[in-house]
Amino acid sequence: MKDFEKNKLKQRDEKVIKNRKQAVAIGLSRVEEECSYSKKEYKELENKVKEFLTSDPEDKIPLSRVIETRQLIEFHYKNKNFSKCKKYEVMLWHYIVSAVSMNIEVSENVWKELKAIKKMDFKRY
Repeated sequence: MKDFEKNKLKQRDEKVIKNRKQAVAIGLSRVEEECSYSKKEYKELENKVKEFLTSDPEDKIPLSRVIETRQLIEFHYKNKNFSKCKKYEVMLWHYIVSAVSMNIEVSENVWKELKAIKKMDFKRY
């Protein structure tokens, strides 16, 4: 945003950006690129997600774990590893169904994460 305020933030064609919303979008994009996981961190995330999905549901479904599962699915989706995407999606649904059968309430945010996963098209079979 400092570059934007100093009129130094430019598009690819070297035009100065004057729209604040566009500057925010560029800033968020840059931060997202910088904050991505390394391969080692994705491996750790995968182990964490596997442990979560293979455990028995307890009092409630942790939203943070569902978000981590979605992030892992997105990682495999970007790498075109659709079989792993499907595997983790099925495991997550199995976990949710198990929780519901045990009368554990599923929060609205968990349902939103599940819908986001469902929207990804990884060659369903």
